[in-house]
Amino acid sequence: MPPPYWRSVGAIFHVLSALGDLSGLLARLIPLHRETSGPLDEYFSQHPEAEEDDAELEEFGAICSDLVELEHRIRLRAELAIFMSAIDAEDTLNRFCIYNLHRDIAESLEKLSPPEKLRVASAVVGHPGVAGRDPYAALKRLSAWRNAFAHGHPVDRPTKSLRHSHLVSPPEYPGVPDTIATMVELLNGYLRICRYLESISLNSYTASGSVEAEEIEDHLSDITKYQFECEGSTTVYTVRFVG
Repeated sequence: MPPPYWRSVGAIFHVLSALGDLSGLLARLIPLHRETSGPLDEYFSQHPEAEEDDAELEEFGAICSDLVELEHRIRLRAELAIFMSAIDAEDTLNRFCIYNLHRDIAESLEKLSPPEKLRVASAVVGHPGVAGRDPYAALKRLSAWRNAFAHGHPVDRPTKSLRHSHLVSPPEYPGVPDTIATMVELLNGYLRICRYLESISLNSYTASGSVEAEEIEDHLSDITKYQFECEGSTTVYTVRFVG
């Protein structure tokens, strides 16, 4: 049995940094969204059937540029939090295997995908059937998102066909509301994976919770206080803070 030390890749700190930045960006979103709404309503009243000539596009861009930039930064932070949580989920699973399974088994499992690694590891320590439970589904969803992103596919499109992934326009492009909703869903799934591994651990080192997981819970609690209401499209929305 190795000593109580695990050298991680540090992905969890990227998650915490991204979530901390995201809270600040969302705090800026409400006043900026409010400031942009008035001029934007006036623009559409003056251009009910926008011809999108150069002058109109320039005027529209001048009104929305700050908001679009902020929305872009929000999406970057949300995607980073998801991606790094997927990395840390596998790191946490690898640590579980090393501290709870015989070396021959742990090394053999390294060739499997994270969901299948979880399925086998869970059965070996006396908890078969995890494939039908929520931790497995959460890890499968998180891993699928990571794989799509890491292999250069849009995460909101099918990945089995390059043509359908990259050349066929989706019915609707993701906006801030569904970007945040997806991030909250996947990070809550990440936390469920971590709790499950702690609950079935045979080794005290991997049975205890982490301070980082508690910090993630706090960040998600703050982020979910920003409530979005979409107006026929996820790119057209209102946002408010419910403390």
